[in-house]
Amino acid sequence: MPDKQASAAMFTDAPALRRNVFVGSFQLLFWLFFHPSAWRNHLAEISPDLRPNFCLSDLRWHHWRSLQVWRLLAMTYLAWPLVSGGIIACGLWFFQLPGERMVLGVILGLAVGVMSSFAAGFAGSFVVGTAVGMAISIVIGLAGILVFGSSDSLIFQSPRLSFDLVASTVIGLAGGLAGGLSFGVAAGVGIRERDQGMGYSLPRLAGGVIVGIVIGAVGGRLTNLTSGSVTLGMVIGLPFGVAVLWRTRSWGRSLIAGWLVGVAGSLINLTNISLTASLVEMLALTALLSSLFTVPYILAESIAGPWAGAMAGALGSGGGFFLYVFPDQPFGPILLFSLGGVLLGLTLAWWRPVVMYPLVVGWNYVLYRLDQARLPNGRTSLLRWHSAFWDEFQRLPLLGLNNHLSLVLAYQVELGTAALEHLSSGRQRWAAQEAQIELDAQQLALCDTVAAIAGANQEVAAGELTGPASALLRSFSRISQDVDAALRQESLYNRRLTLSTVEDRLNGLLRELTRSNEPYADRFRPIAADWRLVLADAVQQLADEAELRQEIDSPYVIGVPLTEQQEIFIGRVDISARIEQLLLDRRQPPLLLYGQRRV
Repeated sequence: MPDKQASAAMFTDAPALRRNVFVGSFQLLFWLFFHPSAWRNHLAEISPDLRPNFCLSDLRWHHWRSLQVWRLLAMTYLAWPLVSGGIIACGLWFFQLPGERMVLGVILGLAVGVMSSFAAGFAGSFVVGTAVGMAISIVIGLAGILVFGSSDSLIFQSPRLSFDLVASTVIGLAGGLAGGLSFGVAAGVGIRERDQGMGYSLPRLAGGVIVGIVIGAVGGRLTNLTSGSVTLGMVIGLPFGVAVLWRTRSWGRSLIAGWLVGVAGSLINLTNISLTASLVEMLALTALLSSLFTVPYILAESIAGPWAGAMAGALGSGGGFFLYVFPDQPFGPILLFSLGGVLLGLTLAWWRPVVMYPLVVGWNYVLYRLDQARLPNGRTSLLRWHSAFWDEFQRLPLLGLNNHLSLVLAYQVELGTAALEHLSSGRQRWAAQEAQIELDAQQLALCDTVAAIAGANQEVAAGELTGPASALLRSFSRISQDVDAALRQESLYNRRLTLSTVEDRLNGLLRELTRSNEPYADRFRPIAADWRLVLADAVQQLADEAELRQEIDSPYVIGVPLTEQQEIFIGRVDISARIEQLLLDRRQPPLLLYGQRRV
């Protein structure tokens, strides 16, 4: 059974990265899309001076000399091409395309995706580049092969649709989906910055995105109107160098980056688009995309943060690239399909939890059933693999989580307590509340003696905070304190009198629970009934003991009538009613009236 420290390490937002390069690469990609806080914490551990949304141009010499930074970059670039290639291959296989076309689609999609990823990550954001690369590679790999030609050339083959319409559709969907997906990734990774007061209003976000899109479109159109390799290189490289200078505040880096991108961009030649394009043409395309992405990203980021920059960069580069390739075509179709892709990406936070809900609930149920068999045998719980501890974007309540927590708390208290602490500040806090309430209810239900009831207030913490069961817990806590005070009375009479009063209060609580529609009334009513029976038996035992001893009932308290241990002040009762009761007692005890008001 894990101890307290080991249990806390199982439920953390700073898990250790696996040493295996292949497994660790998928772990990093998983963190970006499901557990961004783990990405932030891992980056802070290996390089505290890097921002979560860092770009490649932010890296200094000490970063390049760090093996951990190299490992992070290499492992991230290893995972997403494999995932994207698998999705492309499965999609093309679903459409029953031949193997040659499937391989062609994977190569085309990954080539464009890698270029776009590097373009977005060099001076924009490394994590945004990952999302952009995945989105563009999947769209290009699937749509490009489905509507374009064979392995020799990209020749449009559908006579029913125009080439320009299909091209604008593909580019628009790729840019829109990349913008929306990168927006979600950048927002998730940058949650800590937003929590620290760096959030932006919706008009500012929209303004930043619009400015970035306009800059990208103008850049693409201006590049198309430029003639001559030198001029083209300046048009592509100069804005990129200025953007790098704005981002890094380093003249040397900006000059070198602008010169390299300008030289590469001057080699571009799109007069014949073919899949057998040379490496020089691919390098030139990367330079063009880098410039078209970086400038809108930097401008929008300075206005409304990295999430706006991610969307502006993706949409601006997509629109600019379309205007560069098809300068005479209307911009409306690509804008329409870009908006469709943007809505698909932006609503990812809403529809992804719904789509994945059946899968994660099924997965969680399997873990619960396995724990039902494992925990009685002393084996460690599988609760750490529950989706509540790794899916930060799941907004819907995960059914059965409270039952799983209660099961773990019953067998492995340290592990269950660590899980409760982790969930208490997240979106699944409701499960931690219900599990804690169930744990308190089970502790109250175990009190089957008067002494146990008297000590229940030490086990169950019932403060003054409001909550779904706080009022009930406070009622049981006060009853427990009253029973404890009754047991501290010196005489049997006072003890029996106080317990009788508490029994009457439990009767009132039972009637109230019967009438109540509160969610936890049914759970706590049997506990109140059991406590009432225990107190009734105790009162009867005290009465029998007093009968056996022939003890004279005395309403007076020996010693100080009110102490810290005796919080119930006995005081005087209705003297007339008490005298009448004693006179009717078959024992006929002697009565002594003492004091000025003895009449």
